[in-house]
Formats: sequence, structure tokens, C-alpha cells
Amino acid sequence: MRSALNYNVHEGNLEAMVHGYKNGFIKPEEYNNLTQCDSLGDLKSQLQVTDYGNFLQNEAVLTSRIISERAVEKLCGEFREIRGWCDKSLGKFLDFITYDYMISNVLKLIAGARHARDSLDILYKCHPLGLFDGIAALTAATTVEEMYETVLIDSPIGPFFALGGAAQRDMDELSIEYIRGVLQKNYLEAFYDFVLSLGGETAEVMGRVLSFEADRLVISVAANTAGMKDLMPEDRKKLFPNFGTLVDVHEELCSVTSSEQIGERLKNTFPEFAELFEDSRGIDASSSKSVEKKLATRAVEVYRDAMSVQFQYGVFYGWIKLKEVEVSNLVWISECITQSMKHRVHEYVAIS
Repeated sequence: MRSALNYNVHEGNLEAMVHGYKNGFIKPEEYNNLTQCDSLGDLKSQLQVTDYGNFLQNEAVLTSRIISERAVEKLCGEFREIRGWCDKSLGKFLDFITYDYMISNVLKLIAGARHARDSLDILYKCHPLGLFDGIAALTAATTVEEMYETVLIDSPIGPFFALGGAAQRDMDELSIEYIRGVLQKNYLEAFYDFVLSLGGETAEVMGRVLSFEADRLVISVAANTAGMKDLMPEDRKKLFPNFGTLVDVHEELCSVTSSEQIGERLKNTFPEFAELFEDSRGIDASSSKSVEKKLATRAVEVYRDAMSVQFQYGVFYGWIKLKEVEVSNLVWISECITQSMKHRVHEYVAIS
């Protein structure tokens, strides 16, 4: 990793750009104005005085989907500008960020193929940062094995399809959620190894961030699969990354049968994670949603911390993740407005 002086020469201007984008995040008082809107037209007017400006000026008809698409386009434009100016090291780091979106896009196409949905419509809805050469060809495939053999094997996320000795064709026998877990686990492990190889502040800051992401995946998998009789403990454990603060309790977590058990297993050694389950014990049908919301709130703190340290790549990761949360917040607020659910409009994830 470069020294602070060399970093400032090569990436200092790009880091400054990102901090400029950060200053454009929607502020608490602006969120307050957005939540008081009675129509999407009002929402559009309020967004004009934020950093989003006139990004909806060409839209004659507004929907939450259009607002989401235009907000994502703005984010992608900023990301690609940074990607176009960076050198090889930062470029590879930014590429790793896009791999997460590629995984999400491929999972959408797999789900579409399994349920005989319009694959072209799904392709249109894919996240722009997750597009890659050959992704359109996946729409012609009908099985995961076919997708892997024709396109994915040579794609950036091809290595993440490794099943620990199992053949790729076994993917066709697995649920979408299990495939998601496999891909996320392998992705996080590869990303973690890469940031450690960079050394310096990036390894330290991003090591902490990715350790949180690994713990978040473990908690989510354990909560969402607790009590599933067709998923053996050893299969669940295969979805747990080989790093993170929860590594020592993987054996215990892979055999839980309820969300309440997860909290009990974590209570003594990891109280900060055990408290995620305190408000939803005994209500397993809704507890996973509650846990996901709490994890999302905690993630914001992690991303903000990553942006607070200078001269390291975590600034870029934290920015795009916080921007992603902001876009989700806009979608949530717009959906509450259109569905007359104003009583829930404040349930977005605050980022400042």
C-alpha cells in the first residue's frame, strides 16, 4: 500500500470527489420535508433543492420505480467517473464492489429462469453496476449449469460458484437462497483476502468493514434458515465465511432451530449481536425482518466509520454503500406515499 504522500498524489483527488458526494447526502431536515409530501409531484419538488436537483425533470409520469432508476443512474454516473480516473489498484478494489451487484443480477436471472418469467424484463431491471459481458446470453439458459458453462465460468464472478468440491450442476438442486449464501460467502472471502494484500490503512479499515459484512451474513443465514429441517447443520455452515468476529461460534450457530436460540448462543460472548434478537423473541415469522432492519442500521455506522479515515479505500466502499441506502430510502418514502401508508413513512434507515 502506498504511503500517505503517494496516496494523496494518486488517489487524493478521487477521495476528495467522494467526500464531495458525501456532502450531497440527503440531510435530516430534507428527509423531514420528503416525509411530509402528499404526492410524488411534491416529492419531486422537494428533491430539486437537494443534491439530486432536476434528475426527474424529463419524467412526465412518476412512479417509485422511475425515481429508483433515476437515482441509481446518478449513482452509477458518479461511480463510473471515479472508476475512469483511478489506477490499477483502486480499480480492482472498485471492481470488487461491482461483483456484489453482479451476484444479485445473476440470482434474479436464475430465479426468473426457474419460474418461467420474462427474462428480458428481468435483464432490464438488473442493476447497471452489475452488468458484465455476456450477461444478456444468460436469458437463453434454463438451468444454473447451463448458465455457468456458457457464460459465468468466464465472468468476474465465476470463481464464486465453487461449492467446495461439488459440481456446478448441483446448483440446480439448491434453493435460490442457498446459492445466494454460497456466492456471498465466496465473494466476501475473496474481497477480504484482496484488501489484506493491500496492507496499510486500507487493510485495517476494510478488514473491519468486511468482518462486519461476514458477521452480518452469518446472522442473516442463521436467522433465515433456523428451523429448516431440510437444511443440515453442516450445509448451513458452508455458507459462513471463514473470517469475522463470529468465527468461533459458527459450530453453535449452524445448529440453531429458532431465532431465540441465536440470541441465547450469542448472549455471553457477543452481547452486541444478541441484542438484535431481544425485541422479537418467540415471533420467528417476523423476527428475521426485524433483525435485518437492525443490521442495516448498524451497517450505516460501519460505513460512516469507514469514510472517516483518510488515505484508504474504505472511503469509496462506505460512500457507495451509504448511497445505496439513500436510494432505498427514497423508494421507501415514495412507496409509502403512493400506497397511502404515511404512518410508516419514517421507517427508513437514517444515514446521518
